[in-house]
Amino acid sequence: MRHHYWELPIYVYLFLGGLGGGIMFLSMIFTLFMFPGVTAVVETVWLPMLVAVGCLGLGCFFLVFELGQPFAFLRVFLKNTSIICWGARFLTVAMIAAILWWLCYIPLDMFAGFSEAIRPSAPLWMTLAGCAGFAIMVYTGVMLSTLKAHSFWATPALPALFTVSALSTACAGIMLAAGIHPNGGLMQNLLAAEAIKEIVHMADIVLVIAELTILLVMILSFLGAGNKVQNAVAHRWVHGSYAPAFWGGMICCGLVIPEILNIFGSGVATHVVAPVLVLCGGLLLRALCIFSDDRAEVPGETIYFTRLKKKGEAEFLTRWDYAGENEF
Repeated sequence: MRHHYWELPIYVYLFLGGLGGGIMFLSMIFTLFMFPGVTAVVETVWLPMLVAVGCLGLGCFFLVFELGQPFAFLRVFLKNTSIICWGARFLTVAMIAAILWWLCYIPLDMFAGFSEAIRPSAPLWMTLAGCAGFAIMVYTGVMLSTLKAHSFWATPALPALFTVSALSTACAGIMLAAGIHPNGGLMQNLLAAEAIKEIVHMADIVLVIAELTILLVMILSFLGAGNKVQNAVAHRWVHGSYAPAFWGGMICCGLVIPEILNIFGSGVATHVVAPVLVLCGGLLLRALCIFSDDRAEVPGETIYFTRLKKKGEAEFLTRWDYAGENEF
């Protein structure tokens, strides 16, 4: 049964959430574990962290916009049994912690005293932002996999796929934004930016291979051994109406071409073209998944929908006899 409930705002939210959370997680790895205490590395990831906050904030806007009732969104913080509740909490912690970390190093003279006063707490804020960011990456896939009625989503492969894709897009985002800072022209900052870009470049090569492997294994397994709904979606991806977007957009342009550019390219091809293609591929992946919301048919559902008119209200919903009962 195909009946779309979610549209563009939701897959944009999932993409931005994974991208922002991934940037925060990788920034934590760089600043606290790989290069602890190195100011040049902190300034290298300064703009990517700001971009991550913007992604999460914009993603929340799309989510609330899709709900249609902005004030009802406050309820998600109170219902512990809802998966959306935990996503909202992770988003809140990540954004607040990232903003506080960013303020510790804000390069404006008017905030110099404030930044120096709170700077000793910067590792704490980065730890909270990075851990919450990792949870957001995983959550974007878990949220869909908990919807058991949609068997294409209800698979352990989807959280793994979305997590790997989020890390890959985060590497692309850091590649594009790293090193842009008022002190970016200093020698130590240039060296730090090059070191970070080389690390994310090598990491993205591995992540793209992992993402391609998980994606193909998931789709081919559904194609050969999935249930009726999974098989129908897989057929649509492989050689149906979604095949051009799947093979041409996501596989070729979003994964294979960036991988070739990362391995054999240099300069603009590696530092600009490949990251942009990876970001586009990550967005397309979530779009195809959201639009693949097929589910098993409920008894009598087809009869109901076939009696509905395309425009206006259906006659059998509004036509009543003299006794007050629906004559249909």
